[in-house]
Amino acid sequence: MIEIINVSKKFRIWEDRSRDLKETTVNFLRGKKRSFRDLWALREINLKIKGGETLAFIGENGSGKSTLLKLLGGIYVPDGGKIATQGKISSLLELGVGFHLDLTGEENIYLNGAMLGFDRKEMKEKFDEIVSFSEIGDFIYSPIRTYSSGMVMRLGFSVAMCVDPDILLIDEVLAVGDEAFQKKCFHRLQGFKTSQKTLVLVTHSLEIVKKFCSRAILLHQGRLVEDGDPAAVIDKYHAILSTKERDHDLEKEPEREKIAVQPIEDIEPPEKKEEEQGEKEEIQQEERAELKEVAPQPTHYQRHGTREAEITEVLIKSSEQGKETDTFLSGEMISISLHIRCHQDIENPTVGMMITKFDDGCGVLIYNTNTLWRNINLGCFNSGMEFGVHFDQRVSLPEGKYYLNVGIANTDASKLYDWHENLKSFQIMMGDLPWRGTADLNSRIIILK
Repeated sequence: MIEIINVSKKFRIWEDRSRDLKETTVNFLRGKKRSFRDLWALREINLKIKGGETLAFIGENGSGKSTLLKLLGGIYVPDGGKIATQGKISSLLELGVGFHLDLTGEENIYLNGAMLGFDRKEMKEKFDEIVSFSEIGDFIYSPIRTYSSGMVMRLGFSVAMCVDPDILLIDEVLAVGDEAFQKKCFHRLQGFKTSQKTLVLVTHSLEIVKKFCSRAILLHQGRLVEDGDPAAVIDKYHAILSTKERDHDLEKEPEREKIAVQPIEDIEPPEKKEEEQGEKEEIQQEERAELKEVAPQPTHYQRHGTREAEITEVLIKSSEQGKETDTFLSGEMISISLHIRCHQDIENPTVGMMITKFDDGCGVLIYNTNTLWRNINLGCFNSGMEFGVHFDQRVSLPEGKYYLNVGIANTDASKLYDWHENLKSFQIMMGDLPWRGTADLNSRIIILK
């Protein structure tokens, strides 16, 4: 059982950051104090979760879902109110949380067990089950830093489930797994649910909420606005999204009325208003940048489009080995295969793919291409037709974790039919290649004597 009593959480946003050590030292010697403001991520949340419930927190990005889950998991401490829990809690919040990158998978299993309150003997009894479920194989004896994001997720999920907690907290991380492992995870979660354990999810997949959860909680701008049957809560969520633009327009109405009744001498000159508006927008941009640094959001899978045509399957294969995998050596040829089904007649669609990575919570574009830029005419497709598009390329990239985004649009790419963001992730390993940096320039070294 979980009881949340009048809980609030804030983050401190610094208004004037020192750019380097010299500036920090000078400001300190001058007695200049840094100013800040408080950003309230959650406000006065009151909630009771009964034992055996399966519920989901839903809402827009920035609504406070992940913050609330981290409060339940003990990662954050509330700035107001209190949280009372009964039973053993296991959390699967972000990839890699609780793992030490330089330790092996085996060592991290024991480390995670210790954090959850289990001694080495208890974790040794569960070790074989964890390794078997995670499907890591002999990689269990390799350092975590050599794992792909999918391998980290599988190991984290296996530890969280196999320690048999009373309460399980999950924050969207299953979105990075392949389809087979996702089915395996949901089968295990179904057993967890049947055994009357408490399961709390944060997810953007409303289909999962409808099919899997008995209760949903809608958060909006840090406040709880709806609690109850998933279908009703989802309808409320859609209503908020659909009226967002209209509400924005309505907020401007009082300003127009106020200007209309102002005496002429009190109206500010246009150039002054433009200057103030520019300053306001600059402050807002700085605030958004500060917020990203304080509380970066985890990477989420998202999908949108008209679905006049849809991408039904995406495979990432090693061109040399001819099999699907999520780990590649830098410089290896890989094939990204898209299977597409048309639901309406379409003419010369644009099909593309994009590879990104995330540094400190910020997305970085690594590579992007599509059939439009390559002047490839795909021709006409009737409703019901299916076709495939393959992208073959050499991934001469540095070691790290990368994300695949794929999409299909109309001829000039002005309308998206189907777009999958952060659909899959894959790991690049350097091996013994004779270069380091952000890209392989394939240098030729010529010696002159």
